[in-house]
Amino acid sequence: MNTQSIGVDVGKTELVASIRDSDGNSAMPALFPNSSVGLKKFLVYLQTNNISSDDPILFESTGPYHWRACRTLADEGYFIKVANPLHTKQIARLSIRKRKTDKVDSQNLAFLASQNYGYRFVETEAMAKSKAMVRHYWKLRQSATDHLRHDRYMKEYRGINDESVSKFMVKRCEALKKVIVKEWSKGNDVKYLDSIPGITPFLAATILAELLPLERFKTIDQIVAFSGLDPSVKQTGGKAGHHGHISKRGSPTLREALFLAAFGSFQREPMKSIYVRYKTRGLHHNTILCILGRKILRIAVSLLKKRRVFDPNKLSTVDDLTGT
Repeated sequence: MNTQSIGVDVGKTELVASIRDSDGNSAMPALFPNSSVGLKKFLVYLQTNNISSDDPILFESTGPYHWRACRTLADEGYFIKVANPLHTKQIARLSIRKRKTDKVDSQNLAFLASQNYGYRFVETEAMAKSKAMVRHYWKLRQSATDHLRHDRYMKEYRGINDESVSKFMVKRCEALKKVIVKEWSKGNDVKYLDSIPGITPFLAATILAELLPLERFKTIDQIVAFSGLDPSVKQTGGKAGHHGHISKRGSPTLREALFLAAFGSFQREPMKSIYVRYKTRGLHHNTILCILGRKILRIAVSLLKKRRVFDPNKLSTVDDLTGT
């Protein structure tokens, strides 16, 4: 049983840490600069308070701001975990008083750490760079699409045929895609996922960048929830519940990659038969693509764990709306 839990609220310039003991008592939050010097002081602070390697230190996921601190502490042997920011936002709403400060957030994170929230931080620098490159492509691609759409508007409705940066951005996207595929093709993981109908080598690289390492997920349902393709559920008063729209929580990059994979597979067997079955039941095209996206994600995770290519003869065709 953990005797102490630590919550760390991370900002661009500072860290706010709060220690909570097993009796629920919290120490005065401590502030440290979010820099190499500040991290050294934070390590001394942890040693002074007898924080062991079994005591969870929970960080709120804040992109590049929390990564260096997590990596530094993990390399020192501490038990580092990362929580979804939605957790801290929801727990802040439980308080009657309207208080939203870094110190309060660190205390809330310490409470969440004591309740075993979050996943263990295991991301290496190489994994972080690869993920950043993939996400940079998708953001650049979205910007290029917006510019092309605006160029079309200027030409069709205003008669202005002016050159913009859109063509350059498209060329940059294509070059970046080749670099990403080459980088991820060094192992066999891309080969496993590329064998699934609808998945290209680049979509396989995107899925790998967002999912790895798989050890941070305990169940396949957590992975589906991370993709944001899990259906929302509403049920109250003893009445039968119903499924609503997909949650759209988690990684939008992973969700878009799975949707594109589903779009590329619904006219090819064995996914075509699944698509037709749901279509005859009256489901909308996009709804079926979400189901196929979940199916592809489950297959991808299974192939990565079993280290094998896709075999259509072993595809599960369970008839339900969750696509499992």
